[in-house]
Amino acid sequence: MRIDDYEFEEEKTLLSLSELFAAIAEQLRNGDVLELPMPSMKEGTIALPLGEPVETGIEVSFRRQFIHLRIDLSWSRPREEVTEE
Repeated sequence: MRIDDYEFEEEKTLLSLSELFAAIAEQLRNGDVLELPMPSMKEGTIALPLGEPVETGIEVSFRRQFIHLRIDLSWSRPREEVTEE
C-alpha cells in the first residue's frame, strides 16, 4: 500500500465537521476499530485497528488567508495486523 493512497482533502461545513469528529470520538471510546470514509474518488470506508498508547500532535499555522489546524494521531499496529509489504 502506498501511503498517499489514503491522503485527501475535503471541504466540510461546521456541522458536517462536528458530526465527523463526534463519530471518531465515539469509535475511540469503543476502542476497537476506527472507520473513516474513503477519499471521494473511492467507495466505502477504511478500517484502522486501534491500539494504545496514542501519540497526539497539534500544529497551528497562520497564512495570509487561511488558518491551518493539523491534528495527528498515531498508535502501534496490533501484532496480528502487521504484514510485510
